[in-house]
This record gives sequence, C-alpha cells and structure tokens, in this order.
Amino acid sequence: MRVALIWILTAFLGGTANAQTLTQRPAAQNPVTSAEMTERLEKSAVRTAKSAPQGAARGASVDFTWPADAEEYRKLAKHVLVLVSVVTQDAAELPLRRVYVDSNGKQTQLTRLSSQRSGVARESLIFSVLGPYREDGFYLAPAGAMMADGHLQADFAVRRIGFNLYRLPGTPPDFIKSDSDPMPAKDARPETPALKAMLQREYKGFELPESLR
Repeated sequence: MRVALIWILTAFLGGTANAQTLTQRPAAQNPVTSAEMTERLEKSAVRTAKSAPQGAARGASVDFTWPADAEEYRKLAKHVLVLVSVVTQDAAELPLRRVYVDSNGKQTQLTRLSSQRSGVARESLIFSVLGPYREDGFYLAPAGAMMADGHLQADFAVRRIGFNLYRLPGTPPDFIKSDSDPMPAKDARPETPALKAMLQREYKGFELPESLR
C-alpha cells in the first residue's frame, strides 16, 4: 500500500551548496518503475534549472511503501520498503554511506537491501543539471521510525552528510496506526518470500536484491 508522499530534492551548487529544495508530489497508486523515477528526476532538473541555472550538486527522489495488510505487516516484521534514487555530480559521493531516520537527535539506520549504480543519459537535463552518476537503492525501515517526527536522511560517501530525503512522519494505514508498538523486535527479519513478493508488486524494472534472487 503506497500511501506515502513522494519528495524530490536538490542541493544547489555555488554559494548555497548545502541548501535544499523539497517538492511534494501526489502519492503513486500503481507500481513504480525505473523509468518513472527517471521522469521524476527529470522534472526536478527542469525546476532546478529555472531557479538555479548553475545546477545542483546532487538530487534525490524517494518512494516508500507500507505493507498492504496486517498479514503482510506481520510477515515483514513491521518494516516498510523504501526506494532512494540519487544523482550526483561526483562519482566519489556514491555509494551512499547510509540512510537513516533522524528524530529528536536519535538516529535509526535503515537496512540496505541493494544498491544499483547506473549512468545518466548524456542528452538529458538530469545529466547537465543534477549530474551524471545515479544510484537506486532499496532499504528496509522500521515502521515505527517512519511514523516519528523527523527526517529521512542520507550520508553520501564523501562531503555531504545529513542530506534530507523526506520530512516525517509518514502516513501509515489504519492497521499500523493501531499497533501500540510499531517498532520491530530486536533482530527481527522479514520473511524472504513476502519481501520479494512486495518488491515485485510495488516496483518494476529494478534488479532484485541478491538476497531475494
């Protein structure tokens, strides 16, 4: 059940290198494809080119999906599936060092399932405005962390830490809202068949994480 809003972010080049803009988009109802994430990044590049002709140091688009029902929630051990697509001007910034939730000074690191690198089409505005280096990564986030007041953030391999990806809290379905303790138990792990089924249902055109093949 994809009820999260999607955000596209850019960090401007020049004197405000750490400045970011966040653009809210409607929630997606159908499976999200690699091509759709490219389209979102392209639209971000169009907006960035208008407000910052010098371009951006990096940009990102995020999508996340809650379990579809209480049974899937149980099988996923109270986790949410998160897709983070980032583009940067500098290959040294990838792969992302980590993705995490920062809430009231407490950091909860997400579990990385996969990290897929790809190039950006040279003729695209993404290439000229956001950069030529792209990474798509799938992560598992504790449901409770995604319901907290804070930010989903990323640390790049070099230079940039605390890059805001999403303003939390997210909006879970009612059966998760009613859970008095939505944080996974220590060392809880999703059932592999359920996680694979969810990823294949909600996302198309991405490589499956090696652990799910």
